[in-house]
Amino acid sequence: MTDYLMLLTAVLLLAGDFSINKLYQKKVGADARAVLLFNCINGLLTAGIFFVINGILNGFSFEFHWYSFLMAASMALFGLSYNFIGFRMLRDGNMASYTLFLMTGGMVLPYVVGLIGLNEPFSVLRTLGLGVIFAGVFSANAPKTRPSSKYMLMGGAVFVLNGLVSTVSKLHQIENTIPTVSSASFVMLSGLARSICCALALAFMKKGAETGAAKRNMLVYLIAVSALFGGVSYLLQLVGAKSLPATVLYPIITGGSIIFSALAGRVFFKERIGKQTLIGIALCFLGTCMFL
Repeated sequence: MTDYLMLLTAVLLLAGDFSINKLYQKKVGADARAVLLFNCINGLLTAGIFFVINGILNGFSFEFHWYSFLMAASMALFGLSYNFIGFRMLRDGNMASYTLFLMTGGMVLPYVVGLIGLNEPFSVLRTLGLGVIFAGVFSANAPKTRPSSKYMLMGGAVFVLNGLVSTVSKLHQIENTIPTVSSASFVMLSGLARSICCALALAFMKKGAETGAAKRNMLVYLIAVSALFGGVSYLLQLVGAKSLPATVLYPIITGGSIIFSALAGRVFFKERIGKQTLIGIALCFLGTCMFL
């Protein structure tokens, strides 16, 4: 029961992080430079926050193992890659279609890896639940027009890359033959790797218009809150990954994030929840309950 309560808290914090991201985008925009800058600062702040948290819990020492660093760097590269592909998808299509590929990839790929590669037990009820959540995601984000073949290929890449991010997290947490860092230290390493990757990407981009000093200061506060929410959420997911199978963990995160993100959008941004989205939320709720 404790694992599921931690997972619920992780999903709530994830919805809060999505809300902070949306607020940032409304104030700054969602162009490539703005997103990279956000992730660069966010990753650095996440590393700093969890260095302090880990220091309080385990003493102020920098924990490092090459396996953990390589896994964190892989996650950062996969995440940065699907972000760049996502920019092209958002230009050629819409947010809904991109979200569909992104969320289902983060759920389905680790589910399949759990069954085939990790010998996790097969459950008919949970497999049906996966299908119900997939239907919910599709209902909430189904594109209005048929996408092109090129768009579908980009969507497939996003599907696989986000699935790899989830799979790498799970594999790191269950590794018991190679020395690994603690969960808090892995969050720190992941944030540091993400910051470095985004800083390198920014170095190769043309410099855009500067943000005013007052606005920039306010945005640092937003990014700091996002780093705290996102970092703690990821920490709780990592702790859950040690004891919960991937076939349970990631479908619950996907279904729960859709439900609470929609509610957060309604409460904080007065977004209207249409009939199609409402059906999707109901299906995600039903599918998530089938994993409990």
